[in-house]
Amino acid sequence: MRLDTTTRKTLKPLLLMAAVAMVFTIWQHAAWARGRVSLPEYMCQALGWPVMSAGTKINEVIRDTGCSVFLAGSLAADNHRLRQERDELIAEKILLTEYFRENKAFREKLGFELDQQVKDIPAWIVGRTSTSGGQRCRIHIQIPENREVHQGDIVREAAGLVGRVIEVRGRIAIVLLMIDPQHGLGARVQRSRAVGVIKPARQWHEGWPDRLYMEYLRRSADIRIGDIIITSGEDGIYPAAIPIGVVEAINVSAEHAQTVAVTVRPFVDFQHLAYVWVVPQP
Repeated sequence: MRLDTTTRKTLKPLLLMAAVAMVFTIWQHAAWARGRVSLPEYMCQALGWPVMSAGTKINEVIRDTGCSVFLAGSLAADNHRLRQERDELIAEKILLTEYFRENKAFREKLGFELDQQVKDIPAWIVGRTSTSGGQRCRIHIQIPENREVHQGDIVREAAGLVGRVIEVRGRIAIVLLMIDPQHGLGARVQRSRAVGVIKPARQWHEGWPDRLYMEYLRRSADIRIGDIIITSGEDGIYPAAIPIGVVEAINVSAEHAQTVAVTVRPFVDFQHLAYVWVVPQP
C-alpha cells in the first residue's frame, strides 16, 4: 500500500521524534546502568532548574504580597497598639526612676526612715528667692499636710545646719539660709570649745557663696585646719551642737591684730539642696 505525499509529510516528523526519543531513552538507560546521568538529562536539569527556581520565587513573592495586603489593616492596628504600650511603659519607667531617686536622695540627705516616728518635719524645696547682688540665700519649702511650721523654727539636713524659718505663708515657709549676708550665729570649735561668730564670707558676692567666716576668735585660741565647727547655743537663736562646717584656713585679722578669721566650708551643699528637716522650737 503506497502512502500519498501528504501522509508521508505528516509521518516524517513523528518518526523522527520517535527515533530521537528512542535514542535518548537508550542513552539514559545506558548511563543509569553505569550509575551516571546521561548528557541530555543533565542538560535538561541544568536548563530547567533556574526556570523552576525563578518560578518558585515569583510564587512566594505573590503569596507574601497577597498576605501582606490582606493583613495590612490588622498589622497596622497591632503596631499602633504596641507603640502606645511602649510609650506608656517608657513614661512609667521615667516616673518610677524619678520617684526612686527622690526617695533615695530624701533618705540620704535627711536620714529619714519610712517607719520612723519623729517630731521633725520633712519638707522639700519648691522655690528660691534672689536678693541684692544676685545671691540666692533664701529658699521656699513646702510643708506636709497636718504639720505646722512657725517662724523661728530651725531648718537642717543630715549633714548640718541650713538656716531658720523667717516667714510662713500657708503651706509654704521661707527659710533664711546661714549663707545669707544678713545672717549670723554663735559658733564653737568642737575640739577646743573656742567660741566666735559665723558670717558669710565677704569676698563671695556672685552666685551661691559656699564659704563662711568665723570671726572674733582670739589669736591665742586653739584652732586648727580640719576642726569641726558647731553652733554654740549662746546666740539665743540656734540650739547648741548643730554641725556647721570644717575649718579650711586660718588668717590673722587685718582689722584686729589680736583676733583671727577662720574660713569654714559648710557641711551642707547649698547649690544642690533639695530636702530639709524643720525642727520645731519649744
